[in-house]
Amino acid sequence: MLQTVLATIGLAICIAMALHMVMPRRAQARVDAMLDGIGTWMRAQIDRATGWRRRQRQTRAAALEAERAILRARQSSSRDRPEGEWDGNVYRPKSFDKPKKPH
Repeated sequence: MLQTVLATIGLAICIAMALHMVMPRRAQARVDAMLDGIGTWMRAQIDRATGWRRRQRQTRAAALEAERAILRARQSSSRDRPEGEWDGNVYRPKSFDKPKKPH
C-alpha cells in the first residue's frame, strides 16, 4: 500500500515537471512565482505555529537583561560619585559650579 502511494506521488511529480518543461517561458515564470508564493506562505504558517516558544524565550531574556541593566545603574549611582545634586533626572556635580577661567 505504502509503495503504491509513493509510486503514485513520484509519477505525479514527474508528470508535473514534464508539463513545466513543455510550457512557454512566461507561463513557467508565472507558475514558478505562484509556487514561490505558496512556499513563502507555508513557511510563514509553520514559523507562526512553532515560533511562539522562540518569541517567549526572547521576551524573557530581554526582560532579564533590562533588569540587570537597571540593577547595574542603581549600584553604580550609589558609589564613586562626586558631591552634587539632582535637577530632575540630571545629576550636576559640584565641580561644575567652579567659576570659569578667563582666556
